[in-house]
Amino acid sequence: MIGFENYLNITDRGSSIRVYLGVVRAYSNWLIKRYGSCNIQAVTPLDIVQYRQYMQELKKAPTTVNRHIVTLRVFFEWARGQGYIHDNPAEDVKTVDEVKPASIWLARLEQNTLFRAIRDKGSLRDMAIITLMLHAGLRVSKVCALNKEDIHISERAGKVIVRKGKGNKYREVPLHKTARKMIKLWLEENSRDILFPNKRGGPIGVRGVFNLVADYAYQAKLEDVTPHTLRHTFCKNAIDMGIPIDRVAMMAGHSSLDITKRYTVPSFQDLQMDIERVVVGLICN
Repeated sequence: MIGFENYLNITDRGSSIRVYLGVVRAYSNWLIKRYGSCNIQAVTPLDIVQYRQYMQELKKAPTTVNRHIVTLRVFFEWARGQGYIHDNPAEDVKTVDEVKPASIWLARLEQNTLFRAIRDKGSLRDMAIITLMLHAGLRVSKVCALNKEDIHISERAGKVIVRKGKGNKYREVPLHKTARKMIKLWLEENSRDILFPNKRGGPIGVRGVFNLVADYAYQAKLEDVTPHTLRHTFCKNAIDMGIPIDRVAMMAGHSSLDITKRYTVPSFQDLQMDIERVVVGLICN
């Protein structure tokens, strides 16, 4: 287990390491209860399937079941790389279907909850990374590709330059006051040449950003939050603020207005707020 924990540290799993280790322990306990021992060399794909069924019988949420399957996939792939096993028994085991919520973005309260988690447990680097996705709408790959010279901040204005966006397009995205302040704080602290370094000193990768977003979402008790969720939230916020759809498309780097139009569709939270206003109006009248 120590070797696997070291591997998780090297691959930038952050404080979500305890979640990975907890899943492996839970599976180990299940093996011991079922077979009387925990021998990973004897584990077969059928064992993984039966464990999946076991969790479903316990009425575990689909997201929880899938988290266990994905974590076991990572664990056994590590074990295979170390030569402990020949094949990854979880590699081809399917996750369970999840009923996706109608909304693909975060509500205002959820955004605030996420930022509180970062402020309480995170770093200025992580805050700057998430700010660029949530408040500038950058794709995770573009955040990882940024250099220091791509960030321009003055007293009253600021922008981030995306030199090779989707379709190899160049674009400039304005930064509002809050985003400028947060990124400026990180630039003042970060004396290295790399804008967003990882623990080893190289530039953080896409997987590293996915891991840190998942970690903070877990701490904030939010489910199914990825870097894509933050980008979607940026677009939804912009539409809700009344910014013309063509300008939102330009800031987000969308190739078609049809892509941007999906953010004009009301979420369940939007409908809930509307019905509350209707009820209040009826009572007042």
